[in-house]
Amino acid sequence: MNFNEMAETIGLDEQDFREMAELFVSVGVADLDKLREAYANRNCQGVVMSAHSLKGASANLGFNDIYEIARRVEADARAQKLDGAGEAIGELERKLAGISAALGHH
Repeated sequence: MNFNEMAETIGLDEQDFREMAELFVSVGVADLDKLREAYANRNCQGVVMSAHSLKGASANLGFNDIYEIARRVEADARAQKLDGAGEAIGELERKLAGISAALGHH
């Protein structure tokens, strides 16, 4: 993961981008917990809200893979479909862990 390149794309220096990415990971983990809980309770509106939050934050920083997964989960939940959301949650969890690891966290 090239944070310097990603930072340049959105007009930040690498250090500022890393700080934003750290914040994204911590908020993303909280959103993911809410998403997981809403999914477990078959709460489509809760899934929409959590996925929407992840989608927006990831789009702002250029984490396009997370954006696409969250966009799909949000759209499905708006249509009252939660099939595949469990798998998507696992994928989001792995992506966030990957960013965290790239930032030097374990």
